[in-house]
Amino acid sequence: MMKVTCNVIKDVLPLYIENMLSIDSCTMVEEHIEQCQECKNYLNEMRTSNEMPVDRNTSPLLKIKSTLRKKKIQTAILSVMFSIMLFVITSAFLTMPEYIPYGEKSVAINEIGNGSVLVQFEDTVYGYDINKYPTDDNTGFVYNITTWNSIWNRNIEKSNANNTILNPNGENVVSVYYYQTDGRDDILIYGKDIYPNGGIITLPRLFLTYYALIAVVIAAISGLIMLILHRNKKALNFTMKIFLLPISYLLGHLIIKGFTSSSYAATRDLYAILLVMIPLYIALLTAVNLIRQYKNKKQEGR
Repeated sequence: MMKVTCNVIKDVLPLYIENMLSIDSCTMVEEHIEQCQECKNYLNEMRTSNEMPVDRNTSPLLKIKSTLRKKKIQTAILSVMFSIMLFVITSAFLTMPEYIPYGEKSVAINEIGNGSVLVQFEDTVYGYDINKYPTDDNTGFVYNITTWNSIWNRNIEKSNANNTILNPNGENVVSVYYYQTDGRDDILIYGKDIYPNGGIITLPRLFLTYYALIAVVIAAISGLIMLILHRNKKALNFTMKIFLLPISYLLGHLIIKGFTSSSYAATRDLYAILLVMIPLYIALLTAVNLIRQYKNKKQEGR
């Protein structure tokens, strides 16, 4: 019988470890190892080197988990902000005042005694606006009044306007004019005409125009700063946050008012614009952050 050398055993040991030898060959290897300490040591070394080390460092997994959680949170924030914007826009549309021309006789003025002047509204009136200012000789006050309804009040919540006293503190009511929002002259509906030589028109308020111009200026300045400091990431990120504020306001203005800025209900419109602006700003910040993460991931993959 030919003696099996150590070189032969070492050649077949990889197959032996993988259980790829026949029974006879395995017996040959095992008998040799029992008698040869060198080959036995060599086998132990091979087995040790073939064992995969267990990586107990979980930080990469935790980092991936944290990234996925952040993306889920950002996506949720984006969805919530867009839902809020949709709700505000829908509410603004449904409650937008639809001004009633005086020809429909929506309001009547009557004295009820002690100098009190009562304003009575028809059932079609769901809201009104009253402004007053003193006469030139300071003998009393001139009142401007208009009425309106809305889709919401006509179809969803039918809450008619309550009658009201013009002068609860005993002011002298000199004149009451009904102003219309279609460019026609104000109509005298009570008292004396203080404009006998010509009509007067109550114009819409224009302060939304000034706010829009301020937003344009801030956006232009911050955009210019971003171009100058585009290589400074920290300054660029800070300026970007400032830049998105006026942009959000302008988008909110566009959504609520379109391309017009005059309004007979400017305060209401301003609140609606701000309510759209806030979630829109948060949504834009979140979207910019997601885009940056996507670009960074794409660059790392190259």
